[in-house]
Amino acid sequence: MIDLHLHSTCSDGLDTPSELIDKASKLNLKAIALTDHDSIDGIKEFLNYGEEREIIAIPGIEISIRHEPERELEDVHIVGLNIDYTSTELIKILNRQLEGRLNQKKDICKRLRDELGYIINYEEVKAVAKGKTVGRPHIVEIMEKNNPTKVKGKTKNELFKMISLGGIAYVDREFELNLEESIELIEASGGIPILAHPGIYDVSDRAKFIEFCKTAGIRGIEIEYPYAKNRPWENSDKKEWAQTFFPTYYASLTERYNLIKSGGSDYHGGKKNIKIGEVAVPDIYLKNII
Repeated sequence: MIDLHLHSTCSDGLDTPSELIDKASKLNLKAIALTDHDSIDGIKEFLNYGEEREIIAIPGIEISIRHEPERELEDVHIVGLNIDYTSTELIKILNRQLEGRLNQKKDICKRLRDELGYIINYEEVKAVAKGKTVGRPHIVEIMEKNNPTKVKGKTKNELFKMISLGGIAYVDREFELNLEESIELIEASGGIPILAHPGIYDVSDRAKFIEFCKTAGIRGIEIEYPYAKNRPWENSDKKEWAQTFFPTYYASLTERYNLIKSGGSDYHGGKKNIKIGEVAVPDIYLKNII
């Protein structure tokens, strides 16, 4: 088996790139991909250690694209697999994206503190993040840690919604790529653009959405994914349905639209009790990826 969607401490995961290799090796996985959020900082370590452990280590990234509700693009992520992480254009754009991401998180913390009365400081959030990238999970962690009374009775999902698009504390980023720009950047760096976890998106017609993404340049979609443990299904009465339905449904759409199949655990170091390799992605996918 393989796992083509993993995160390290270089974004919002809890394991270093080398620790991901060690864990995958112990599970006898044939190949894994490092797909940190808007970051390629861990790829060199990941590739070098993967070679030592004789596991296929695939360089990747997960890009958070610009929100465009009018096109039903809300909190959509694009995974790039087998990218050239030394690409100067990729590095330049990611640096701009990182700056916008960090400024956004600073502004969200400020809004939570000044307008909503939460005890939260960006420096504390940054310290929890450890790496260069700061994400919403880090903000939620400090919201819970510093404000036990204020968050009592609220689920993690509800706290995420507060700081997500449409939420009371949400702030737009200064710089983000749109769908087409993200795809173009991945392909310019030699990678394969994959639509991440399609079953989590709130769209009016799932098949038409995949067709729309293909027209924009998407070359593949994630099939296997732990829907029962992730938003928006984790706390719903449809979580088991989602886990069964979506892999089969999206596999059929890859046939209809001639798309590459991918998949992964979206492992962040054990958060939500998700384990590396738990969704059993078949290694036959590799023939279209590497």
